[in-house]
This record gives sequence, structure tokens and C-alpha cells, in this order.
Amino acid sequence: MTGEQPAARPLALEVIAVPNDGSMSDQPTNATIVGTDEVFIVDPGDQAGVEIIGRAIDARRGVRVKAIILTHAHPDHAVAAPALRQRYGCPIMLNPKERPILRQFLDWSDVDLSLKGGMTLTVDGGRLETLDTPGHTPGHVALYEPVARVLIAGDLVAGHGTVGIFPPHGKMSEYFDSLTRMRALDIRSIIPGHGETLTQPPDVFGRYIERRTSREREIYAVVARGPTTIEAMLPELYPDVVPQFRRAAAATILAHLEKLRAEGRVTADSDDPFNARWRVSE
Repeated sequence: MTGEQPAARPLALEVIAVPNDGSMSDQPTNATIVGTDEVFIVDPGDQAGVEIIGRAIDARRGVRVKAIILTHAHPDHAVAAPALRQRYGCPIMLNPKERPILRQFLDWSDVDLSLKGGMTLTVDGGRLETLDTPGHTPGHVALYEPVARVLIAGDLVAGHGTVGIFPPHGKMSEYFDSLTRMRALDIRSIIPGHGETLTQPPDVFGRYIERRTSREREIYAVVARGPTTIEAMLPELYPDVVPQFRRAAAATILAHLEKLRAEGRVTADSDDPFNARWRVSE
């Protein structure tokens, strides 16, 4: 039959685990090479990603790197980007809302193209759709491949454990909104920022919403017993937290408290939230 358009084919996706330094040393970052002959590099990771991703690209012989896409600007996702930009002469794409969290490894002058939700990025005959997913960071963006219905999620979800929300740049209310919007999509598999790819996920986003809602109820119940500090809440809410993640656990409690305060349900007696005594609003 003439006049028919060929069926769209899904983009090739190669996920490469890039080791991290520091507090993330036990959680490699999932870098993703999107495409075959012309490619995007998504979240090349920490310093080790310069050579690991470089070897993977060079092994393809003649492939053109169209852009390096950063879901967000945390170091475990972005440190390798400037060196790979120089190596392949390709632009870096990042949401301008990430500027407040940039560190010395990445300057805004290194960013060539602005990234935001609602864009269509074409490569190798296919496309990625960009989705605003703030919460973990102010300008977090996820990438959706619509043919295979794959979400490159960055730190919206994790292959194991949960995702930290750290004020002032991380906002729990925005994170809830992002999870709710992603839940409405018909996603077949999720490439998280860390951990195994989630294939045929059984309502991953619903589980995340329920887990965060449950934690919020626990925090409110502790505060409802009487004025208390975040430091005093930690042993009850996170009894098994390892020392290097204690600060992250405290920050996540604060993120929930800030959401509850914005809803008028709790208040604090000081502008220093980690040392303030939190109480239920009158």
C-alpha cells in the first residue's frame, strides 16, 4: 500500500553506571546515551564519566554528539559535562532555574542552551520530550521517549530507596506535583538517576506519593505531641540512618515541615529551621 508512513522506531538507549565520589560513592549515576549515529548524552555523572562515557562514544566510531543534557546540576550528574563538551564540541543543555545550585565544577558560561519542559529534542530520527519535574531541584527536567514510553527520570525516582528533597532549593510541594503529573503518563519503563531500570513499573509514582504522604503523617504526629526540634525527631523517624546521610534525613524532615507550614498546619519559633521548635498551628 502506497502513501503509508513507516512506523516510528524507538530510540536506542544505552545506560552506563558511572561511579561517584564522596557521599554518593555507593550509588553510581545512570548516564544514558540516546541514539545510534547521532546521540545525546544525558547526565554523564561525576569525574569518572569523562573517560567512561568517552570510551563508549569513541567505540562507536564516527558518532556525532548532538548535546549533553543535564536533568539537573547536582555534581553526581554533571561534573563530567564540561570536559565532554570540550572533547566533542557539543553544547550543554540545562534549565536556567538550576543556576542557584551550580558549584565550581560547572559555571553558567559552560551552558550553551536552555532546557525546559515542553521542548521536543530530535536525534537519530527519533525524539525526546522534555518534562518539568521540579522538587528535587528547582529546574529538574525529565526526558520521555514516546515510542517505547521510556522516562529518563534523573532524580525524580531512584531504582532503590527514595529521593532526597533538600531545602531551600528542594521543595516537597513541587515534588508531590511532579510525581502526580508523571503518574498520569503511560510509562512502560523508567531509567532512574541511580539503581536498576524499572521495567513495567507497577505505579512507581503512586508508591512514591504514598510513601511521602505516610512520612508526612508521621512527622505531623510527632509535632502534634508537643513542640520539638528536627534533631529530636531524627531518632524516631530515621532510627537506622547511617551517619553520612543524617544531614540528608534532617533536610528531608525540614522539606516536609516547610510544606506543612505553607499549608498552615505547623509553625516554628525561629528563623533557624534546624534549631527551631516546631509546633502545630493554633
